Amino acid sequence: MSVALKSLAVLLTALGLAALSLWILAARQPSGAIHNHESVIFVAIKHDDASFVKSSGFLGEKALWRASAAFPFISDIEQYWTDYLILPDDPSLVTGIVHVGELAEVYIAQVELTKIPSIVPGLLRAQHLVGLTRRPNGPLPTSTDVIEGRRDVLPTQASLDAALAMDSNTQVTMMNFLAYFPTPTGDKEPGRRTYRRYGQEAIKAVHMVGGQFLFSGTVTKVLQEAKGHPAPVVWDDLAAMIYPDPTAIFYMEQDAAYIKALGWRDDSLERTRVIATVSY
Repeated sequence: MSVALKSLAVLLTALGLAALSLWILAARQPSGAIHNHESVIFVAIKHDDASFVKSSGFLGEKALWRASAAFPFISDIEQYWTDYLILPDDPSLVTGIVHVGELAEVYIAQVELTKIPSIVPGLLRAQHLVGLTRRPNGPLPTSTDVIEGRRDVLPTQASLDAALAMDSNTQVTMMNFLAYFPTPTGDKEPGRRTYRRYGQEAIKAVHMVGGQFLFSGTVTKVLQEAKGHPAPVVWDDLAAMIYPDPTAIFYMEQDAAYIKALGWRDDSLERTRVIATVSY
């Protein structure tokens, strides 16, 4: 074998091992278990005993992800739901949840997951782990007035204060509820496409500050409507990102590429709610 062929063989082997390493890294992230499915069941629960779902192990053996609500990060109403779950798309699970008498309220939706190449989360995570991307070292804002963008889709001062008050070692997952501006004919797809342009930069920024992508998808069917929710709306998409600590999300505002992408977010969203949660 010539030197050139040997060099090519070594290069291909190295590339293969690198690709395998990234795939393994992606598969081990929390998003791996979720995005092995084409669709999932999203559940929001309200229980008078805030510890019920966590302490009882409610659907723990079935859940792909479970979290308790910590505080509203972007919201026009007070905290309502106490827990969120992602489950495999299994009708029997839906039936079981609806008939749990201890629940004060439940919202259940079928979600078709956004197709994201499995290697992408692994690559972004690897870049951060080896130091190619790093959290900006600027100071945290003391006021949300300095954050750019539409005020109604931004965190409030109370959100910033709540994040600062949490234990700095607490990993936080931001649960996003998204509704897009419709066209005159009611089509939401242009808004969804515009938001996903923003989302591509947001995922990069999330990993830059040490976070991880969890899931995103389109609500295809509401299986159980919320009856007592004080401000019911129709959500188009759901998404969630994991942050290593409660204030990590604010450092994204110091990244030039992310700041530039905020216009796509503002142009696409008719309304949004973002809830800070703690997984268990």
